[in-house]
Amino acid sequence: MNKLIVLLALLIGSFSVSDYDETPASENLSKTNFDIDDFSWLVGSWTGDGFGGISHETWAEPVNGTMMGMYRHINADGELVFYEFLLLDETELKLKHFHPDLTGWEEKDDMTSFEMISFTKDKIEMKGLTFEKKSDTEIVISLRMRRNGEPHTEVFNMKRD
Repeated sequence: MNKLIVLLALLIGSFSVSDYDETPASENLSKTNFDIDDFSWLVGSWTGDGFGGISHETWAEPVNGTMMGMYRHINADGELVFYEFLLLDETELKLKHFHPDLTGWEEKDDMTSFEMISFTKDKIEMKGLTFEKKSDTEIVISLRMRRNGEPHTEVFNMKRD
């Protein structure tokens, strides 16, 4: 089982957030118009697909201009692969990855960041990552990355629990 977890970690590690730098054509509001409360539609627990397994993501109510989230990925065999701790504010989404035993992927003070590009009431677009509200019970998360050196977008279709 440990060999399977290491293999999955190496496989997922072969994915990297792309240097995708195209600014989307959606309505771009200035950061002075950013209000984290506008994204309260994220609050709650979501379950969906992605990376060939099951994704669970949970977001807490906004506090002091930020939202905290947690994510876990379970592979098709039902084994936990990794966790993420997420923080969203007006400038970016920052996250840290953790193995199932809670040892970190990134160095102690390092994290993965997705810089804010634009936002509307139903969509948050960051460099490499997009959250879009489709309805009160459905969101779509798109992660632009490189898989084996090639551009790829992993799409997570999430439903509210």
